[in-house]
Amino acid sequence: MEKLKIKKFMPTIKQYRDMVQKEVTYFGKHNNTRFTVSSRLIPRKGTWINHWRAAPYLYQWSREEEKILPNHYKDRCREFMTRDPEPVHWRPDPTRFRVDEDTGERIPVVNAPIPVLYPKECNNGLWGGEGIIFGYYKKTDPKRKDKLPTLPRIWRPQLKKRVLYSEILDRWMAITTTMRALYLIDECFGLDFYILKTHEVDLCSRLAMTLKREMLLALAQKSLYPNDPVKREKIYSKFKEFVIPEEEAEWIGLPMHEAVEKAKEMQVELHKPTPLKDLYLVELVSKLHIGTGNSPKTLTSLNKS
Repeated sequence: MEKLKIKKFMPTIKQYRDMVQKEVTYFGKHNNTRFTVSSRLIPRKGTWINHWRAAPYLYQWSREEEKILPNHYKDRCREFMTRDPEPVHWRPDPTRFRVDEDTGERIPVVNAPIPVLYPKECNNGLWGGEGIIFGYYKKTDPKRKDKLPTLPRIWRPQLKKRVLYSEILDRWMAITTTMRALYLIDECFGLDFYILKTHEVDLCSRLAMTLKREMLLALAQKSLYPNDPVKREKIYSKFKEFVIPEEEAEWIGLPMHEAVEKAKEMQVELHKPTPLKDLYLVELVSKLHIGTGNSPKTLTSLNKS
């Protein structure tokens, strides 16, 4: 894949101001690199949008929804929206400055990631962070003296259908993957280690987060291999470093609409009203015991009786 040269581009002061105050994207002056600049402006409290990178899905919630969502879920959402993914289609330059060969001037190095497009189909497979790239290429012909024009080009990931096995879930699954995802799975020695070790930003897939939630729930509840206790203990000891509380595991990777519905159900159960007949019954029994001189029973003892 051709690496685009974007080191010489530096946004102007006006562009920096537009990045902070307005949501602006620049294409006109630097079409040779397709470098996009946008703002990190947060429209309202509780809405986290990172315009510096693309993502197949986003986490957005309102002020009312922010009050009922658990803190550990919101922290994971913020980390997903603000954390930079591992470079896949480009390699950052560790140096801060470079020296121009002609003038000897020190020019700051801009590590600008290549804009990547993640279609909705990547949520149904494991693409390993790969996406669709729009760029340019130049043909060379040694027989022609004149320069050939620069032409646009689209690089697409090579998708393959592969059958993968999960030890924790004890399940074979036919998943659409890329060669990079298969290399990462082999590097992590299995699908389970790849899903559990890789961050949500680098997984970049709803399917991967669903598998991670099922794996963590199975480890937290110890529901794996119900008919084979020996195999259960063996697999549990193998992945015990990834065990987290069940209250957190059931929220891993939930889409925003499902998380809000789950939080509302929990609020209803937490603030479930007590029927008036129960309150009147306790009050009546308390008055009867006071009239007879005996000590009134509590609500818990009445329910047990």
